[in-house]
Amino acid sequence: MEHLIEHAIGIYVGLLLLACLVGVLVKYLTHLPYTVALTIMGLVVAVLKLGPNIAETGFSRELIFFVMLPPLLFQGAFHLQLNRLAAHFWPIATFASIGLLISVFVIGGMFYVGAGLDSLLLAMLFGAMVTPTDPVSVLAIFKECGGPTDLRYIVEGESLFNDGVGIVVFTIVYKMLVTKSGFDAGGALLEFAYVVAGGLLLGAALGFVTFLLLRKLNDHLLENAICLVLAYGCFWSGEVLHVSGVIATVVAGLMIGNYGRRMAMSEKTTRTIETFFESIDFLINSLLFILIGLELQQITTGQIVANLFPLAVAIVGVLVSRALAVYPLYGILNLAGTRRPPKWAHVLFWGGLRGSIPIALLLGLPRGVPIIDENRPLLLVAGFGVVLFSLIVQGMTMKPLLGRLQLTTPA
Repeated sequence: MEHLIEHAIGIYVGLLLLACLVGVLVKYLTHLPYTVALTIMGLVVAVLKLGPNIAETGFSRELIFFVMLPPLLFQGAFHLQLNRLAAHFWPIATFASIGLLISVFVIGGMFYVGAGLDSLLLAMLFGAMVTPTDPVSVLAIFKECGGPTDLRYIVEGESLFNDGVGIVVFTIVYKMLVTKSGFDAGGALLEFAYVVAGGLLLGAALGFVTFLLLRKLNDHLLENAICLVLAYGCFWSGEVLHVSGVIATVVAGLMIGNYGRRMAMSEKTTRTIETFFESIDFLINSLLFILIGLELQQITTGQIVANLFPLAVAIVGVLVSRALAVYPLYGILNLAGTRRPPKWAHVLFWGGLRGSIPIALLLGLPRGVPIIDENRPLLLVAGFGVVLFSLIVQGMTMKPLLGRLQLTTPA
């Protein structure tokens, strides 16, 4: 056992070293967005078989959900301003709920037909897996070329809640699939309402208790440690209580990032927490994209070729579903009085990039479930292909799109 742990630690140190080398290349040579470079590195690892068998890493579904996801979600929520989110509540809430469900069903339906699957639930699981969006590359471009601040908050806010709600939907569909209970729309809706409401209440309660504790302290290291415990504690408590640990973690992060930062933390504490969680976010994102490369090493060339058409269907499905989720809903919101520029809809459509959360969900697919094991090559090729297309094709064309729409600020 000791040698197995030592071996796994050595592997993870090597993977982190590889991630650091990618970061150095990005900073001084390529100037690509870091997530794009990581996606390419994952592909290179898969094609050239640069790393060990993923089984040697001790990797598991529990590692994804209970170790990697909580700090990612907490960090995403911590730096968002509630007043900004409130100002754009309706587009954020609409895209992260109705828009997300449209995407899941459209992607799932097209993938079910295009991939020739026997299970509609498996197709819906794939739809839920690739629906969560990642704003990192888009926001980096916004920062570089000065895109509208309000549009940036819509993109970032939608992504945060899209991730949370998307993981909840993924979990519900996954449970239906493995228990072979069949699709029950009414039951799914009730369970969704229960786990989301429970997660909201749990996150608010734990966030409030933590806020009261932080007000009594003035120790940046201790307060940082408490926030880390809060992130993991919310997620774990949610799973134990059978409510959404994802939503609980997001709500707690929003509370501490707003009320805690303003009313309970010193400037030094705030800087410490921001730097700490940004560092964890960087490390976890790096590991996820390299680990998916190790997972893809198990896929043969023949399996890749056999799944190219389903991959093309998945990419088209993602684009079609995003268009159906954005343009009609954006138009309805404007008719209802939101009065946001029509051309912002183009950015919301093309800027719905897929990133670390779909990769995490792909890696979190368990082994030993027959229907998932049988279709693992299909899910891996199509899922990673969607992320690859999204970050490289959409991500690299966002800046020209912003310029064409005259949404950049001259330097």
